[in-house]
Amino acid sequence: MINLIGNLNAELILAQVKDRPDFGQEHLVDHLMFRPGGIANMVYPLSRLGVKPRVIATLGKDQYGKQIYDDMKPLIEDGIMFTDRSTALSVGIVNQTGSRYFVTYSGDLYDFTKETVKRVKHFEQAKLSFYYGYFLLPNFTSEDALDCLKKSKELGQITMFDANSDINGWQPETRREIIDLLPNIDYFMPNNEELLHLTGESEIDKAAEILLTHGARNIVVKQGENGAALYSLNSKIHHTGFPTKAFDTTGAGDSFNAGFAYSLLQGADHREALAFGNALASIVVSRKEERFPTVDEINVKLKAGSGMEA
Repeated sequence: MINLIGNLNAELILAQVKDRPDFGQEHLVDHLMFRPGGIANMVYPLSRLGVKPRVIATLGKDQYGKQIYDDMKPLIEDGIMFTDRSTALSVGIVNQTGSRYFVTYSGDLYDFTKETVKRVKHFEQAKLSFYYGYFLLPNFTSEDALDCLKKSKELGQITMFDANSDINGWQPETRREIIDLLPNIDYFMPNNEELLHLTGESEIDKAAEILLTHGARNIVVKQGENGAALYSLNSKIHHTGFPTKAFDTTGAGDSFNAGFAYSLLQGADHREALAFGNALASIVVSRKEERFPTVDEINVKLKAGSGMEA
């Protein structure tokens, strides 16, 4: 069992956009997708791997919230709390190279607090708790996050934490908040850009070293088309990923998260877990429909050996 804790929202994706319009301009696109986002991007790959995670999140009591809930209900153990605010919505613009940006209406995300987590029954049954989207949860404070992480550790759970990017520009107090959480996080899961902004460094290796001196146990750095690397006190492991032609990179990091967590719980070592997460993500970004692969499809990718380890 896995607890997924964090933001759950509607997601409108416009893909294969040639150019980003300026204010006052309008562009036409041919590819539109509406789907659940946030931690839903971990629910769907985990479901294809045979895992039914417990989702601890909020939704609004509106059409979007109902649609997301009805779509996900068969796939999850239910820890969702409905609120009177409208469901959060992210609009994602993805260009032809896979680069993207988002504009998000926060809505019910303001209602996610420590109490959202505390109210959930059977939280302790999970072997792993994944905390997601910290910077998109305005009223889930650093004290709340610390209390929840400590609870997970007391229960003997593996803790993973993906804060996403700081929407307020990585202020000094924000950096301190994350650094103070690190001793209670088994796997901190930033991407390259987030890691560099958090530390103020310009090199990934130096940035990881700084976090390790502040009590980080394992830092898993997602590096897009260059795969992923794991840093711990005595080692660095890098898996360069699997070359693929991306159609939609939205959810790539989340799919990696799902594959990495799943693989660890299956008894994989760090090198194997990096490879599994990269293989899963490479398949997801290459597909327009039926994006999420089975274990067999991932194993075919792994056996092909196109991902190199360094």
